[in-house]
Amino acid sequence: MDDDQEHGGHKQVTMIPTDRIRILNPRVRNRRAFEEMVANIASIGLKRPITVAPRPGTDPTEYDLVCGQGRLEAFIELKQTQIPAIVIDADESQCLVMSLVENCARRQHNPIDLMREIGTLRQRGYSDRQIGAKIGVTGDYVGMIAGLLEKGEERLVSAVETGMLPLNLAIEISKTDAKGAQDALMDAYTQKKL
Repeated sequence: MDDDQEHGGHKQVTMIPTDRIRILNPRVRNRRAFEEMVANIASIGLKRPITVAPRPGTDPTEYDLVCGQGRLEAFIELKQTQIPAIVIDADESQCLVMSLVENCARRQHNPIDLMREIGTLRQRGYSDRQIGAKIGVTGDYVGMIAGLLEKGEERLVSAVETGMLPLNLAIEISKTDAKGAQDALMDAYTQKKL
């Protein structure tokens, strides 16, 4: 382990130049929440360092962001040129998976962003079962959600993820024409599924 890794069970924090950090898995943030984060960091400082991994073959060393996009963007907004970071040893693919897990662990996440991340991991060759194991759902669930996204049914995915619509009903609606969708919605309503 190098100096930026763990020492005796404690994580070493290093100052990293903000302009050398690449956000692999960017997500859109709520502007008001972001402004509150910036104000909080400006008044009391950073409570938790970001996590990065060195990108191979870069000189000077550049980094891929594992977690802490909001904190990094807040530091940049505050015109800070360096940010406290924990440096870990991980390749780009591992960074993407850790970023996805971090986003899943967040209490309030945008369901469509989460589903797009699942799509990204599928494109990188992860199986539905592997993705499901990483985010705490079944591989079948990942497959069904990905199927809806492949059909362009982001509104249905969002309704499923926010609990407004059962997954099986969303799949049923996605398979039908306009009249069929209306019938499926009517059935769901009469069966008190909505």
